[in-house]
Amino acid sequence: MPPGTRWLWLAFPESWPLVSPEPGNYTGPGTALGEPGDWFWFTVADLQDHGGVWGSGWLELLIERIAARFVGSLVSAFSLLGDLPLIWTVPDYGRPPMTAFQPHYRLAFGGSLFTTEGWACRLNITSAGTLMDNAAADTAFPALWAAVADWVTNPLSCLSSVTKLDYVKFNEINALGHYARPSDVRVHDFLTPPTGTGGDAHAGAFYPPQVAVCVSLLTAVPRGKAHRGRMYTPALAAQFNPFTGQIAEANGMGTAATSFLNAINAAVPGHGVSIISTTGQSNHVVRVSMGQAFDTMRTRRKNISEQSYSLGALLAE
Repeated sequence: MPPGTRWLWLAFPESWPLVSPEPGNYTGPGTALGEPGDWFWFTVADLQDHGGVWGSGWLELLIERIAARFVGSLVSAFSLLGDLPLIWTVPDYGRPPMTAFQPHYRLAFGGSLFTTEGWACRLNITSAGTLMDNAAADTAFPALWAAVADWVTNPLSCLSSVTKLDYVKFNEINALGHYARPSDVRVHDFLTPPTGTGGDAHAGAFYPPQVAVCVSLLTAVPRGKAHRGRMYTPALAAQFNPFTGQIAEANGMGTAATSFLNAINAAVPGHGVSIISTTGQSNHVVRVSMGQAFDTMRTRRKNISEQSYSLGALLAE
């Protein structure tokens, strides 16, 4: 380890240890722990001596992943040492930081909007214990895409009849934010896409496709990283108060969103919809709140053709 430092290991796989200078060596923000490109390493045995609280099978999984990354002479060298190394590189702070997500599952869903546009939303699912394996994810998937379909067709969601649910995906995401199994993507394509109903009185779309309603996803953490998130729903059938310009059905949409998240959590026992950050933090969603104003998602209106402009009569001379 770099001299004059101490470290803390975060309790989930594929994260890096937090390394900081000892109090007497701290000279202020940006205190160097080494030169960019320096390499230090410590062993799995050091990790065990540190006395972390590891989940069932956690250390074995880590060792397996580390061992698979070393080939040739490195294998012989570390076999002779009797321990697998965990290598830490002094970062170059002039470069953008590398993401380090907590491994999780991503539930992504969306479809067509009007005839040429599209919409999409996604939710992250984590576990406080061991993340589900591929077989458990297969078992949970039918209940998950059924929950999404129920939310889309729920009148309280205020999705209009021009909003269709074409697909639902549910896949494991690794620490870099990529598919853990890119060649084996889990997706359900609807042969008959569920459509929004928007309520009996206003099933048609009131607004253009870029209009959205924000559902805020709240955790038990009031501030800091991963303390809240958002899902922008294509609620084109929502009505607004003509006196204030605010959404008139926010309470109903909040009720529909709560039922939706409860159905997702019920389909993945031991897991839950969560907010995650690019630095490894994760917190389960505990409730939703609704914005009172309509939002705009410009990416949901990019294909409607404007064609030629309609010209008015010539101005009088």
